[in-house]
Amino acid sequence: MTTDSRADRFVRELGELKIPDPAAGRPRLWVRLGVVLMAAGAALAITAYATSHGTRDPLVQRDALALGLGGITAAVIGAALFLRYSLTGFLRFWMARQSYDLALLGDRFAEPGSAATPAAGTAVGAAALPVEEAGPAVEEAEATEATEETPDPAAPHPTAKETVST
Repeated sequence: MTTDSRADRFVRELGELKIPDPAAGRPRLWVRLGVVLMAAGAALAITAYATSHGTRDPLVQRDALALGLGGITAAVIGAALFLRYSLTGFLRFWMARQSYDLALLGDRFAEPGSAATPAAGTAVGAAALPVEEAGPAVEEAEATEATEETPDPAAPHPTAKETVST
């Protein structure tokens, strides 16, 4: 077994995931294009609004409305591009961090004799403490659970009330 550091093993496993390198520059280009489209679309929409309200000629007003709709469309497309490529970088980092944390957790559980190994019969995520560490309160709760009677399903529920209609 080789003695790789966790960071070396993480880099190797990240390479196996075949995630494209964000330093290639394409995502940065799309983010910039999204910002430019948002700004240009907003400017075009505002200009078209001012133009359509500044004239009484219906032909010019209709042309300005068409330009305004084009500007709004460009702004929406730019916002979508910006969000898609800016969130991709964040989510890529998040996924790599999540992968690293899960691998670390798996390594902790895989170590023989570690305190983090779950006890037999416990649910995933349930705390598995030895009885000495759990204390007397847990022992009392277990004793109470064993002595409690189960209610008879045929018996009427004590909180049920009869309704009388008049």
